[in-house]
Amino acid sequence: MKLQYLAATSITLLLAATAGQAQTAPAAPAAASGTNTRTIGNDRVSGSVTTTRDAGTIDRTTELTRKSDGAAATASQTRSRTETGVTASSSRTGFDGQTSSSNYARTRTETGATETGTITRRDGSTLNLNGSMVRGDGSITSNRAITDSAGATVASRIVQASRAANGQVTRNVTATGPQRLLTRAGRPGAPRRARAN
Repeated sequence: MKLQYLAATSITLLLAATAGQAQTAPAAPAAASGTNTRTIGNDRVSGSVTTTRDAGTIDRTTELTRKSDGAAATASQTRSRTETGVTASSSRTGFDGQTSSSNYARTRTETGATETGTITRRDGSTLNLNGSMVRGDGSITSNRAITDSAGATVASRIVQASRAANGQVTRNVTATGPQRLLTRAGRPGAPRRARAN
């Protein structure tokens, strides 16, 4: 069985499991500032993960060395809370030397939020994300889409939820394309697992 280790994320862009929760939940208490380093060691890799927290910003750097041949892999991730939302970025270089990177921003608006993001894949291709969440009188609409460099839609998801006067909630979802792309592009700043091949 392949062992797993903690690495950095691609951007992660989804507005929470229900569109409203991401914007209506109270802000979490700020974590104490400081730096923590965790050592990684097993029969395949050695290295460390360093996490720094300071004034609403989290920086995480992963450095790994493969024991079989000395190949190195690195990943870095930054997530910041701003006065109007969240920004995140990440970059990663694998043991094979290939790189990937991403950028993400979510901005609060008077009626909800908007989000934008860009992912540069290992093969050099790019994907762009645009989304919005709008709250109405007893309703929420979340609209998200990923497009390629030519502007063609690769995946999309529209969620419409409303609450009737009797409290009954109706939720309609329209989705196209591989939803895993939207899921992976969701949750800005969340860690992901990567395999030590």
